[in-house]
Amino acid sequence: MTPVRSIDAIDVGLRYRQDLGDLRSLAQSIGEVGLLHPIVITPEGRLIAGQRRVEACRQLGWTEVPVTVVDLLQAARGEAHENFVRKDLLPSEIVALKRAIEPLERREARARQGSRMDLGTSTTTAEGQGEARDKIARYLGVGRTTIDRAEAVLEAAEDDPEGFGHLVEQMDRSGKVAGAFRRLTVMKQARKLEVQRPELPTGPFQVVVADPPWRYESGSDLPYPTLSIEEIKGLPVRNLADENAILWLWTTNAHLRVAFEVVESWGFEYKTLLTWVKDRMGTGEWLRGKTEHCLLGARGKPVFLHGSDTTALEATRREHSRKPAEFYALVERICPGGRIDLFSRQQREGWCTYGDQTRQFNLAAGQMERTPSS
Repeated sequence: MTPVRSIDAIDVGLRYRQDLGDLRSLAQSIGEVGLLHPIVITPEGRLIAGQRRVEACRQLGWTEVPVTVVDLLQAARGEAHENFVRKDLLPSEIVALKRAIEPLERREARARQGSRMDLGTSTTTAEGQGEARDKIARYLGVGRTTIDRAEAVLEAAEDDPEGFGHLVEQMDRSGKVAGAFRRLTVMKQARKLEVQRPELPTGPFQVVVADPPWRYESGSDLPYPTLSIEEIKGLPVRNLADENAILWLWTTNAHLRVAFEVVESWGFEYKTLLTWVKDRMGTGEWLRGKTEHCLLGARGKPVFLHGSDTTALEATRREHSRKPAEFYALVERICPGGRIDLFSRQQREGWCTYGDQTRQFNLAAGQMERTPSS
């Protein structure tokens, strides 16, 4: 049976998180389904993890709360009971335990180093810290990388509760640290881009290839900042393009319908659809994806070298969002003139590229991929 402790007897002490945010939704949830995760405290009653839950329970008028009691000294020495290790701890609780245990373990590590130094054995402070972190990870039953990532998410939320606080809730709700950490990385990239957004080239270009970072309404995390449909429509592509120009617009199966609206909003008229047939399938909610589409649009009277090319392009699937070299060979063969690759993730000879990751797939700094000869 889970022990309980009087709320007033819990010593909150100095906390890393000062802004607890709006507790009403949390209190409502606890009132409806109960406290799913006990508060974590030391035998002396000092709070380790669960301050928001404590305050939410206090708002509900509770006088006692279920608790998990952790002896930090035993934990630091690796002598904790297995039943505690097997409990389902929230990622934020794991970080709180790590923070509480770390000073004790480092103190013992320094003492061990002192003993070795007396024996003439040299051990650096960094090694001692690494040893402490490894022991903590083994005790908590969680990988060291997972703990580091969870702490990075928590630290971001502590520095900016309004901007990143929801990531801690997402992490604790799902129990998945990797997703929250990946989202944190992308959000930080997006903030940096808002400050250091690259300037668009002036043009005009006779050929425009665009691979926009489509945003999935399902909330699927992608390893780069995304744009909403309206943001994509609002891009000044019509100002970049020559009055006689060709547009190649890449889209996903999920965004195919709205991609036609983007072509029109950029000042082009839809002409046909190129489908990239990949050599292996990927993921998909209804059918597993093995194709990707590129809408061909035109404005004015562009030069277009008609030939025997078809609407199917068979090419090997490579890294996520990386388009096949065969596509660029096709474009160069039939679309003469100045070319720009918007949201490019790779520099290419004979092309102007735009985006914040234009060297993502280059083998080395300054190296460009040569288009295969046809």
